[in-house]
Amino acid sequence: MEEDPPPCPAGRVVRVHLACKAHLPIGSSLRVTGAHLWDPTETGNPTDPTGARRVASIMGREAYRSGESGFAGGSLGMGAGNVVNEDVEGELDVSGDASPDEAFPGEEHWNMSKRALKGVHDSRSHWYSSSVEMVTCPDTYPIWRTRRPVVLVLTDPPSPKKKSSTNGGGDSMDADDENNIESTSSPDDADANAAGVFHHHYRYLVVTPGAENEGAHGLPKMGNWDDDGDMDDIGSMLNKTKISSGCLIDLGFNTMTSSNEAGVSFPVTLWENPFLAEQNDGVEGGVSGEFSLHSSAGALSIFSEATSVRQTSGGVAKENVLANLPYRTLDIDTATASVVKSSSESNMDDDDEENSSSRYTEDGILIDNWNDCNDITYLPYRNREGIKASSQTGEEEEEERDDAEMISLASEGEVDTTMALEAEKTPRRIFIVCYHLPVIVSKNPTTGEWQATWAESLLSKTANSSFVSTYDPHWVGTVTTNSPFVDEADRESLRSLLASMDCTVLFIDKDVRDAHYKGFCKQVLWLAFHHVDLLDFKDDAFSMDLDATSNKRPAEGTLFDLRSTWDQTQVGLWWEAFNIVNQSFAVEVAKMVQPEDVVWVHDYHLSLLPRMLGDEEKKLKAPRLTKKIFFLHIPFPVSMIFKEMECGPSILEGILHADVIGFHGFTDARHFLSCAKRILGLSHENFEGGLIGVKYQKRMVAVTMSSVSIESYMVDAVMQLPSTVDGEAELRAKHAGKTIIAGLDVAQYLSGVGLKLNAFEQLLHDAPAWREKLVLVQRCLIPGARQLDEARTIREIRLIVKRIKSKYGDGVIDYEEVFGSTLPVDQRLALWKASDCLLTTEVRVGLNLCPLEYVYAQKGSEAPGIVIASEYSAVFSILNGALRINPFDMKLTLETIDKALTMSKEEREGRHLRDFDFVSSSSSAQWIQNVLRDLQDQSMADPKDEESKEESEIQTVAQYMTSEVDEHFTRLDPKSVISAYKSSSRRVIILDFNGTIVIKEAVESFLKRDAIGAAGDAPPEAVCQSLERLCADPQNTVFVVSGDNNANVDKAIGHIPGLGLAASNGSCFSPPLRDGDLARTWLALDLGVDWESVKKVTIPIMSKFTVRTNGSFIKLAHSSIGWSYYSCDPELGSLMAKFLVIELERALAPFDVRFVNLKGIVEVIPRRLNKGIIVKKILRDIAARDDNAGVDFVLCMGDDVSDEKMFTSVFSFLSEMDDDYVNVIPSPPVTQLSQGTLSASQSFLVERPSVRCRDLKAPMHAFTVAVGKKPSHASQYVESAVDVADLLVKMASGSMNASFGRLRKGVTATWSKINHIDPFILNGSFD
Repeated sequence: MEEDPPPCPAGRVVRVHLACKAHLPIGSSLRVTGAHLWDPTETGNPTDPTGARRVASIMGREAYRSGESGFAGGSLGMGAGNVVNEDVEGELDVSGDASPDEAFPGEEHWNMSKRALKGVHDSRSHWYSSSVEMVTCPDTYPIWRTRRPVVLVLTDPPSPKKKSSTNGGGDSMDADDENNIESTSSPDDADANAAGVFHHHYRYLVVTPGAENEGAHGLPKMGNWDDDGDMDDIGSMLNKTKISSGCLIDLGFNTMTSSNEAGVSFPVTLWENPFLAEQNDGVEGGVSGEFSLHSSAGALSIFSEATSVRQTSGGVAKENVLANLPYRTLDIDTATASVVKSSSESNMDDDDEENSSSRYTEDGILIDNWNDCNDITYLPYRNREGIKASSQTGEEEEEERDDAEMISLASEGEVDTTMALEAEKTPRRIFIVCYHLPVIVSKNPTTGEWQATWAESLLSKTANSSFVSTYDPHWVGTVTTNSPFVDEADRESLRSLLASMDCTVLFIDKDVRDAHYKGFCKQVLWLAFHHVDLLDFKDDAFSMDLDATSNKRPAEGTLFDLRSTWDQTQVGLWWEAFNIVNQSFAVEVAKMVQPEDVVWVHDYHLSLLPRMLGDEEKKLKAPRLTKKIFFLHIPFPVSMIFKEMECGPSILEGILHADVIGFHGFTDARHFLSCAKRILGLSHENFEGGLIGVKYQKRMVAVTMSSVSIESYMVDAVMQLPSTVDGEAELRAKHAGKTIIAGLDVAQYLSGVGLKLNAFEQLLHDAPAWREKLVLVQRCLIPGARQLDEARTIREIRLIVKRIKSKYGDGVIDYEEVFGSTLPVDQRLALWKASDCLLTTEVRVGLNLCPLEYVYAQKGSEAPGIVIASEYSAVFSILNGALRINPFDMKLTLETIDKALTMSKEEREGRHLRDFDFVSSSSSAQWIQNVLRDLQDQSMADPKDEESKEESEIQTVAQYMTSEVDEHFTRLDPKSVISAYKSSSRRVIILDFNGTIVIKEAVESFLKRDAIGAAGDAPPEAVCQSLERLCADPQNTVFVVSGDNNANVDKAIGHIPGLGLAASNGSCFSPPLRDGDLARTWLALDLGVDWESVKKVTIPIMSKFTVRTNGSFIKLAHSSIGWSYYSCDPELGSLMAKFLVIELERALAPFDVRFVNLKGIVEVIPRRLNKGIIVKKILRDIAARDDNAGVDFVLCMGDDVSDEKMFTSVFSFLSEMDDDYVNVIPSPPVTQLSQGTLSASQSFLVERPSVRCRDLKAPMHAFTVAVGKKPSHASQYVESAVDVADLLVKMASGSMNASFGRLRKGVTATWSKINHIDPFILNGSFD
């Protein structure tokens, strides 16, 4: 039995006419906005929260083509080209308070190039975006009415997670008709849902076009007002509106005005704001530039949020923020799809009822009064602002009472005021998650009691740390003990001990722990992250140690005995253990976290944890419960190394689920960004304030670099210890009269100890004078983490040391081996203080703090020691006073050592001072604060964070409107579509091809590899069958609109009878095949471009770039010339595409074309061409049939930016359905490309001169659906193309029980395999 249709009539079209009484001067016109001022696909800056400037420049440029609306044409000095450049969007930010002319000086080639890439060519349509024209006549003046209706679409109710009070969806404007808008509305709150009432918000504005010449902001300057009558009209209007030019809105720019010789100015655009008034009521000869708050209708200072203060050359000026202007509200009855009277109007007294006729037009439309704060449509705004003001006042009064009470108690001596106020602030909880807890755990062999102390680590808790005093930290990890656990009571004892230190310990099975740490971490990830290539595995040090997870010591004998072969099966087991350990951490942390906590994950051992923790949070139905930081303390490899790991994408995706990804150096961050680009297809962008970010899964992930130094106070304390002083004296006595070179390294191949010893040996050979004056004090650490590597390295070191001593005597080198991962701090400091130079020859390592500690230990020395650092080490980018060497360049290394040994005292002091300030002040606490500050900046830049936050009780109008748009862009409910489908009889279904009915990889994936879902791929068989059934219904018209050429589209789905096709973004199309048709007829739209001439100019230029860019090719289609770089190197292809666009734009300036630079292709297409043109033509043709019977069901679905025009054209058509044909822009003429069997009398060839449809009062449904939740003009969304297929199957069967389940299961399994536990296999082999 079928389920009942949903109570909310989702998809129901509501056509609303508005009326307003406004006394406007001759030449001015009135317009009305939709539910939201601007396109929801953009984000703005603080002075332009809704991104009006960028949106208007991109989406509204068509409204001001040459000769239209009385405005001058042209493209601001850049020829005729327009560019929609998705690939570079966000990289070049020209928003702000500067005018377009200031942002793009036309004389500077580079700035012109940036404008070409950005696509900002026409900034003159700000006030027209998403607005509807209103008209009047002498008989009705001053009453203005919408010529066409505002089109609203009801959507499925949003989830009840938070209350709301406005509508969702997006406004829209079709490129061919700026007088239409679309908006989708949603219930106000739970009561509104129950009552079936939707709320529509709108604003009025006046536009007064001027002369032909443009102003500084791309706006035309108005001519002088010579006629006294005109001036009277202006003065009358401004007096009636009670608004001065000082409080006029120009969409975030400076107020645009026209002035006469007397200096009287009048705005080009004028927005109503009845809650501001003149300070001086009398205005003579013009209007004052000052303004004050208007107090009518209880409007106090609470309405001042529409005003901001900015600095100008003339001092501080007040500037209104458009997005915060007051809004009007209409209530829509969802049952009748009509405007209903508010409760206030229903309760009017008798006197008001007598005057009600003056409030409505003859056909019952409510008449608003321009700029009248007492209008009933302003009541919801006044109520909201009143509640907001009361809330603000109440909070302030409560804070004052609390402060007064605290001060009173303090005066009585009961409490310290400062401590009490601080106690009220609850420290933010931070979970520091690391595989090894920074503690040293031991068991007393006599008593059996566990003992624990903090280890010497960046992550250790220290008593004097400001981090601990400011935040509430908690550590999570595992421990290594000197004694095995006896039983569970033994574990519980240690668990309790560590809990007292704010630590939570995880106990993991020994086999899993060894496979995770000794196996996958040390044998796989450590190698890859340290740039060890597959070819390096032929070296003994990097051979696979298959016994790494056992307790066996390395085999004795020759170096060849240590060799072991690569075993993929073993590595697969290690990868599985790696997943198990990360999942165990995720489950444990998820139990402890609360909203707004911060989880800071450290190092590569837990690189899957950010994603797995997010999955655990979703299970708790609290997505993005915490903020996550991932910090890597070792190097990050280049993409060529990282791509050798098949698990590489999973590692990257795991890390990218964090909000902030931190590295110690820029080189590592650069490598990470390159891997994200080349493996996952993610491009980086810049945040405000200098942060670099990657957009991943609709979130902005910050990639930061943050350096850290030592704990200076701890070093000071240790340097005073007797053991340190005695150790220094002992070393000096042992090597009296000699210059000491210090060295402290881990005995592993990448530490470069062998290179250091070889260089030292060569120095003694080349400079015999140093043999009696120089000693190398070298200490090698043997941590036991990589036993084969360490055994091989130790043997090599011993061999070289033995050789040096045999040649030059025992006194030239002091060599010792130390078991463990570190040398005791007192011994280190003794070595630093006794030495004259520190030499490091690291090849590939992370941040080594020893050189920083060495610099600090030299304070107070008469001749401070010098650090000689490898250019491959992270510390070299930190220490400005260090000497640089390339360990592989023997000559340079010797010269540098000699320079350090002979350096003057003055230069030593100078180099020491360069680094001392940083070393002494950049403690771990400061480093932590820096990373947390980056997290805060990321939270402000990431729009997803705003979505996840609970709605604030106190919001500005802009915040309020934005939050409602996001909340009510709802997921499509198939039941709503099925219900509307069954109740309709004239249906039009328009579908995009790739990414909508063809399941393909995400648009974001832009890599050098074969395209999935590319040209010629067909939809799944189930989709084809469903399309065939839908086309067989005579009440349906089904079209598929593709950006591909007609041959590929015809080959893929041209066999389906009754299916209409449109290719090349709608420039050519084929009407549906009917019974008896033998071949398809292809028609083309004549867009007024000499395409052959365009080809003659374009193809030679593209050919030149094709030769220079390996993997690129030219792709020809009807009305489209494309240069594809999808198969190129992504960075090279993107760079060449930018320069190609610049060159093409100059060459094609005489032609009426534009450019589309999407990911992977640059296309030259006619300026007027977009998918919306063919969509509107299809709808007009179907509506005109059967004596203008119209349509009552529209379903339009698409997945990318090119499909947005389809959505806007649907609503443009819905708006014009009762208009005369002379008032609409006709579709382009049609020409016939192929003969086929189409009759010349077909309506597709000749558009019928009528768009006025019958029976407009009958219910109508329109579903515009974006595939994937993202900013869109669509009213609703589905998650993926699988949901599209599922919907088509349900519609074809007419039942909710039908599904696309089998393929859905296959796709889910495929993605599960990719994103979770894959066997780790290197892409290569060797003999």
